[in-house]
Amino acid sequence: FLLAERKELVDSLSHEMKTPLGIIRAYAEGLQDETNEAKKQKYVQVIVSEAERMNDLIVTLLDLSALESGAVSLNISRFDFVELVETVAGRLLVDAPDINFELQYELPDQKIFVRTDRQRMEQVLSNLIVNAKKNVYPGGVLRLELTENAGDLHVAIFNQGRHIPADNLPKIWTKFYRDSGAEYSGSGLGLSIVAQILSMQNLPYGAENQASGVRFWFSIPITE
Repeated sequence: FLLAERKELVDSLSHEMKTPLGIIRAYAEGLQDETNEAKKQKYVQVIVSEAERMNDLIVTLLDLSALESGAVSLNISRFDFVELVETVAGRLLVDAPDINFELQYELPDQKIFVRTDRQRMEQVLSNLIVNAKKNVYPGGVLRLELTENAGDLHVAIFNQGRHIPADNLPKIWTKFYRDSGAEYSGSGLGLSIVAQILSMQNLPYGAENQASGVRFWFSIPITE
């Protein structure tokens, strides 16, 4: 089983590396013959960008592997989850320069405390928000909701956009899964890390198609 899993990982990683490596090679070859300074600068920028993409992929994959193998443990503390959501959402949804959607949100007025790993849950929120931003229609609605229900804090992120085919809904949490209709972007590991962090804590999570888009959610127990 481990050998099969390792082979699948190597095959997937090799496949993911082919695109940035191909781009780097093409632009490096173009750089050799190019005399226009402006074009040379553009080629260099593309090479650096693709090298950074490869580095991000490797770092993220190592992080995911460490989580899956139990090599890292969660650093549990008590903190206000509403404040964490406001911080992450402020950085990614309010102050970001690439806003092309209508932001809606529903957050509790009072503090709500949970016991979990703050840094890892920030990673979960960031990955889900980035995923929603990537898939929301231009000018569409991106909605963030925090609601209390029977002692749990329910977190939901909705984006207006294309539905995920029903057969693919269970696959979106697997390593290197990427929507075939999406452009080449990201590592294909963001949702895998979300699933791993939440699973390590036995926290329920999921994704579902709604009338005009897709809703991702998870729940976390409230602590006094």
